[in-house]
Amino acid sequence: MEEQKYVIAIALAEQNNKRLMPLGGKTSSGVDILSQSSKKVVEKIILDLLLRLFQRTTEGSLKISNDETGLLLAEISFESMHKNIPVIKSNWINNGDTDTLIEKLKSTCSNLWSVQFRKHEGLIFNDLINKKLS
Repeated sequence: MEEQKYVIAIALAEQNNKRLMPLGGKTSSGVDILSQSSKKVVEKIILDLLLRLFQRTTEGSLKISNDETGLLLAEISFESMHKNIPVIKSNWINNGDTDTLIEKLKSTCSNLWSVQFRKHEGLIFNDLINKKLS
């Protein structure tokens, strides 16, 4: 039996001088960023997370921690997500070391992308494990 995977969107943000890392996701049979069906699922996960983040603007000034890796998309096994993501999240919230966070996610996730938006192009996925743009 194939291991169950989970696709999560991760926002690295700051609000009122506190770091926060909201997550959103769903189970998946595998993500192929280039396929239209995967892209629609991924875009919905990202949109849901960003809408939740946007709703928080009523609680004070909100900013993404950095342009390059402030929004991430990860594919991770269900077991690894429950075991590792809470620790990784807690460490980043407490120390803000994004480089360490990225390295921990690379070693924990089967796929990891940074997500950016470019006008007239839409979402751009930068593969952080294999160093490719999608």
